[in-house]
Amino acid sequence: MYLRGYNGLGGCFGYGDGFFGPWMMMGSGVLLLVAVIIAAVILFKMASSKKRGDSSLELLKLRYAKGEISEAEYLKMKKVLSK
Repeated sequence: MYLRGYNGLGGCFGYGDGFFGPWMMMGSGVLLLVAVIIAAVILFKMASSKKRGDSSLELLKLRYAKGEISEAEYLKMKKVLSK
């Protein structure tokens, strides 16, 4: 009698499938997992794009240091990569 819920039918806090029943808890867990995966993918893509841009500049500096390109070409390419 005391554990049957607020309406006597096993609703909210009783034995029945109230608002926070097993399906609601499982659904919120799945949504949380999906949100974490999406956030991880976005952060990974942001980090990899930064690394790719940095490596391009480093490669450009290396080519300039080796004398493969002139100073004018270096400055022009650096300006393009910095955008």
